[in-house]
Amino acid sequence: MKRLILLFSAIIIASLGWFITTQDSTASAPPENYRTEVISKGNILNSVSATGTLAAVDDVIVGSQLSGQITQVYVDFNDTVVAGQLLAQIDPSTFAAKVSETQAQVDKTQADINLQKIAIARAKVTFNKAQRDLQRAEKLSAAKNISEDELDDYQTLVKQNQLDVQQAQAQLDVLHATLASNKASLQQDQINLSRTEVRAPIDGFVISRTIEAGQTVASSLNTPELFMLAKDLSIMEIEAYIDESDIGQLQEQQRVNFTVDAFPDRKFNGEIQQIRRSPESTSGVVSYTVIVSADNRSDVLLPGMTANLDISIDNVRDIQRVSNAALRLATRLNESSDQPQRRGPMASLEALNLSEEQQQQLKQQMPKRSEGFGPGVAEQRQRQMQKLLADVLTDEQKALHKAIQKGTVRTGNVLILRDGEQISVPVQLGITDGQYTELLKPDLNNQMVITQIKAGSL
Repeated sequence: MKRLILLFSAIIIASLGWFITTQDSTASAPPENYRTEVISKGNILNSVSATGTLAAVDDVIVGSQLSGQITQVYVDFNDTVVAGQLLAQIDPSTFAAKVSETQAQVDKTQADINLQKIAIARAKVTFNKAQRDLQRAEKLSAAKNISEDELDDYQTLVKQNQLDVQQAQAQLDVLHATLASNKASLQQDQINLSRTEVRAPIDGFVISRTIEAGQTVASSLNTPELFMLAKDLSIMEIEAYIDESDIGQLQEQQRVNFTVDAFPDRKFNGEIQQIRRSPESTSGVVSYTVIVSADNRSDVLLPGMTANLDISIDNVRDIQRVSNAALRLATRLNESSDQPQRRGPMASLEALNLSEEQQQQLKQQMPKRSEGFGPGVAEQRQRQMQKLLADVLTDEQKALHKAIQKGTVRTGNVLILRDGEQISVPVQLGITDGQYTELLKPDLNNQMVITQIKAGSL
């Protein structure tokens, strides 16, 4: 009988404990028509991901301006070269023959000039003799010893000899011009001959070679690429393409982390050097080129490697954060609410927690809307509003208002679940990583925030 009483007492105690536990869990659990989440502290990392290709900063493509057969190649991959060093030789025989031909033309023209100078001297001698004969004829004509027709012949001969001298001088000028043209052709042919020797334009080393001895290169509209030289690989650059939705978050001198497939467990550092303003559109997607400078003093990064970039925009730790799902829910409910939404200048000041006195002062001194239009009227009202805010707001409110205008602080609402009821709480928000948003004010740590309301429970 005693054992039966003890067994019955144990059953009553267990049942009572189950009832109390069930009641407590029921009281602490949220209603089934809400899905909630506890506001807690954590980390927010906002970053932009992209891919790019590593390349040498100072690399030079060495090509050929001439067409011909490669007779010798003097360097290979990874060879160190100095500026002016001979890299390859194009068959010079054709170009050397052209130089010889043009040189012969120069020599011939020079000889023609010498002959023409002699012809000019002979023409001048003949002209001088004709002048002396004319002087004697004029004396004889004055003495009536020769006729007028004979005197006229002497005068005509002088004019002809004078024209012969001028013609010979003109021919000499033509020969001088021909000599200058031939010398220019000779100089061009000598330049072409020198270009058969492909030389290094910079100090560096060979990272690419596309030719072999015996191969023929053809230079037409495009210069054929023979070698690629890199000056230095201790600093490399990455050419990355950033989507237009993310480009506004980037700025020069921003730090960049990246990995390469060759060393997947190793992180490398870089820095944004240039954001190019020229857009590129591919299949309707607009992107911009960003140049990242990367340190390669370890000499493990090679040109052509694919870099997986992670550009850190904002990184905060151990801060109060709220789920973006809770923010979207509160925004959607506010937009669908039947309550009238505040508009005008006062609506943008709601987050400043204005006192009744401040609100009355703003309403009384608010600049009236002018009947006029134009940029001058709008700018005047804006200046009046700024002066009014400077007089009315406290220093803390001014700082918050400036942060809201810059976009570093945003305002919104969240729905807090308290005692089974939803309460809309205005909040100030900071950065976001797409999943969570920094909750600046108020302190709602460990509060239950509503992230979803089942249909039919509104």
